[in-house]
Amino acid sequence: MVNIGTLPGERLAGLSADLFHKLQKGIITLDQLTMFNQLKNPFAIERNEQGHVVLTFTGLNLTGAAEIERLEAASYRVSNYAKPCMLSSKEDGYDKHHRLEAGRVYKVALMPGREIERESDRTTTNLRDRGMKHYGYGKPLAGFIPRVREALSDKQMEELGIWYAAALHDPIIDSDGSPRVLLAVRGGGGRLVSAGWVRPGSRWYVSGAFVFPVSAS
Repeated sequence: MVNIGTLPGERLAGLSADLFHKLQKGIITLDQLTMFNQLKNPFAIERNEQGHVVLTFTGLNLTGAAEIERLEAASYRVSNYAKPCMLSSKEDGYDKHHRLEAGRVYKVALMPGREIERESDRTTTNLRDRGMKHYGYGKPLAGFIPRVREALSDKQMEELGIWYAAALHDPIIDSDGSPRVLLAVRGGGGRLVSAGWVRPGSRWYVSGAFVFPVSAS
């Protein structure tokens, strides 16, 4: 963990500006604020023994509607594919199965899709098996994605070489009857939360990462 007291002036100024922007928008966690007060960089990228990026955040127990309101108030974008999933009142909906527990600290790992080299093998089933069976990670939730979107900037995603971070959770059926999972996407229009169509045999682009809770969550 980088001590911010050793950062060059321009980098410290940028970090401070990012922190105060998040404070103003109400999207910084108490964990991040505590780290900043301890002269630690709350936005530094951490990795586990597998080399996977690990993010830490606290659950808020927000409904899908409240998540959309929170994200859009902070100038994040929520696509027309994601909104029906987050607002679904069906039995497989966001509110029934994917809300994070308030006050609970979650750690999630981002497993790069490129670990499965062949595109034909990079399916939903194989990716879930690699994360949950090979690495022993837990079952993903859609509720991870809004927190990942807030925790990970587009610049950080670019530095990691990924365009999206997806949670391969149990699919949510959208208003058109399509099964979808949520994902954080970087792009020219600003930080985006979207949703991708998914089946067990669906193939995923190599430029993504897949979000799984680590065992401590």
